[in-house]
Amino acid sequence: MTENQPNNLLGIGFILLAGVTITISALLIRIIGKDLSSFQVVLIRCSFSLFYILLLNARHGPALFKSPRPGWLVMRSLILSIIVLGNFYAIVHLPLVQVTALQFTKPLFLVLLAALFLSEKIHLPRTLATLCGFIGILIILQPGIDTNAAQLIAITAALSMAVIAVITKKMTKDHSTSTMVFYGNLFIVLLCIGPTIAYWQTPTLYQLAIIAALGLSAYIGQVCMVQAYRYGETTIVTPFEYVRLIFIAIAGFLIFAEIPDQWTVIGGIIISGSTLYIALREAKKKRRQQKI
Repeated sequence: MTENQPNNLLGIGFILLAGVTITISALLIRIIGKDLSSFQVVLIRCSFSLFYILLLNARHGPALFKSPRPGWLVMRSLILSIIVLGNFYAIVHLPLVQVTALQFTKPLFLVLLAALFLSEKIHLPRTLATLCGFIGILIILQPGIDTNAAQLIAITAALSMAVIAVITKKMTKDHSTSTMVFYGNLFIVLLCIGPTIAYWQTPTLYQLAIIAALGLSAYIGQVCMVQAYRYGETTIVTPFEYVRLIFIAIAGFLIFAEIPDQWTVIGGIIISGSTLYIALREAKKKRRQQKI
């Protein structure tokens, strides 16, 4: 399927499947996170990832380990560690709908980063949408009332996701995806070794199976997300990404009896609406530029 012949129905199917698999990943994290520390689960999962990366990229030889900008690679790996550990901790300690809503704030931080570090001009509609999104964040967090460490960690992870998106885009010019993924997982494993040893609990076969399933569901979710935007038009596919809020709400209720409070619902709707507007506006902007 070429870029000039999009298959929006297939793109929508992939984005919905991504929503299902990412929801499954969140459920598995919540289940395993009650028994094992986040550091231990992340270490085991990333160790499996390192094995798969080395196995699948053995034909590349030493090229896999070479980096023209090792400092940037270390910075990216550190930020990735914050994202992975932060999201694990937030999913274990916060209502699933709330975590998902806060994860959707990544585009809001991207707008700020583009304005601050890329000198990108932000016009009034986009500015208003961004402000509305941050109002949604405040509604969920309720600063000074119910804000807790897990919520701040979730926001930090969302901000880090925006930062790593900018860094990754710059690094793709002279780094392969496999190299970035390898060092990202290696850095996380090295970071988690100490805390894992300190709080080690020997996992059962059931727990190892949960972690293996978590790695598989996370991988499938990433692939489906890429395929969705490969086959479908951004303006058509993007709105269906927010169906994940519905998926996670249903799953959280059925499995953990979680009922989102009114502030999470209101804030989630505002965040979803503002980030959706920003995404659709950006897609239309790129389409106009391609026609010129």
